[in-house]
Parts: sequence; structure tokens; C-alpha cells
Amino acid sequence: MLKLFVTDLDGTLLGKENHILPEDIEAIAALVDEDVEFAVASGRMDRDILEVFKQVNQTGHRVSQNGSFVYHGKDGLVHTETFPEALSRRLHQAIAKYPTVYSVSTADDVYVAEKTPEIEAFEHLLYFPVKEEKRLEAYYGETVFPAKFTIHGETEDILKIKQEITEEFGPVMESYLSDAHCVDFVPKGISKALGLQRLIEKLGITAEDIAVIGDSFNDVPMLEMTPYSYAMSTAHPDVQKTASRVVDHVHQAIRDLKERGIY
Repeated sequence: MLKLFVTDLDGTLLGKENHILPEDIEAIAALVDEDVEFAVASGRMDRDILEVFKQVNQTGHRVSQNGSFVYHGKDGLVHTETFPEALSRRLHQAIAKYPTVYSVSTADDVYVAEKTPEIEAFEHLLYFPVKEEKRLEAYYGETVFPAKFTIHGETEDILKIKQEITEEFGPVMESYLSDAHCVDFVPKGISKALGLQRLIEKLGITAEDIAVIGDSFNDVPMLEMTPYSYAMSTAHPDVQKTASRVVDHVHQAIRDLKERGIY
């Protein structure tokens, strides 16, 4: 029987302006009432996930920054991983050479060198303001510990940069197209699937005990880890292929699990 339900945020549980469908909130509540635990796995920061929990009136487990941070609902931090200082500086310098907007995420904050109109549009999607710091590199390893570097822009442009950065840093980092306009760079080995694996080990369950839903390429690792995986109908066809089923909304996935007797 199902023991854990995991959802992505942007493009999955969260719609435009961070809106959550009432039907999804009701379905999650019904799931929890059946003693199925709830979790969010997102590229966002943990404090963003906590705000989402408030919106759905639930508590639960959190996998943030694509797996760099894993939190058990009651016991707190289970795992954390950030870029080493020297690698942070090298990666920062490599990304800053491109004429594209970029941001740097730590456990609790998102930093930019300058709040451009593009960043202000991106900031509008977040629950907390972005911090501006022109000398960010100077604080690496002291007060700033990067968990994720993100480039923002048109898909074709950022995918080209992704390829070039990966050619240089591939052995020491992972890269994901987390949104049509965002590419994330995280420490080597980090993924939502690995974060969830650490969580389910803590919970004493297996991948066959969980169901997951997502819409982006950074969701693929977790979609592939369980037979109960759902991709959003808005997802890229290549993402949809990695899931067992395709749905329009989170509540439809939960209803399907119920109808199939999975919980």
C-alpha cells in the first residue's frame, strides 16, 4: 500500500502566481487522512516549500534545491550538500562570462549580482525577495555556501550554455532544465531521486511504497524510481515518457491511485 506521496511544485502543484487548485488541496488532505505521508520535492528553497505547506494546510517532508537538502517532517535535516568553496568560485566565474541572467541559491537565500528586469520578473514568482550582492564571490566559503547556480533565459540560449558549462564541469556537477527558462547546476550526484532515497531510508520504506508527480526534466530521476509515477500533460514528451501515467492535475493522480487500490 502507498505510504508516501511526493509532488513537484512549479508547473505541477503550483500554477500561475503560485496558485494551488482547491481540488488539489482537498485531494492531498484526503490522502493524508488515509495515513499516506506527504512530501514536496522541488528545485526551490526549503522555506518556499514551507510556505506551500501553509497553503495546503499540511506538514510533511521536504526535498529542496533538487535534492541538496532533505528534511524529515519531524526530525529535521536528513542530508545537505553544497558546492566546495573553490568549485563555487570557478563555476561562478564560468557562468558570469555569459551575457545571461544568473542567480545563486544557498539553503535560505537567492542571490544575484544585480536586480535586472528579468530577475524582478523571476522574483515575482518567489515567496521571498532576492538579495542583491555585487561581490558575492568574496563571501563563498565564509557566509555564503552555494547549493545551486541557475541561469535564466530563453530555452535555446540556456541549453547552449548548459552544454558548454557541462563540458567543462561535468565530472563535478549535475545540470537540469528545471523550467523552460531555467537551467540549474547542482553538486555531482544530486537529484530529487537521491534526495527521496535518503528520505525513504529514513522512513523505513522503499521506492515501491511511494508515488511521485512532476513536469520537468529535473523530475525525471524521481519519475523513474517508482512504478507509481505521474507526469503532467503540460510536460515535454520526453518527460512524459519516463512516467507510468500522464494527468492534467495533482488531484487526478491521487484519484487514480485511489481507484486502483494503491492506498
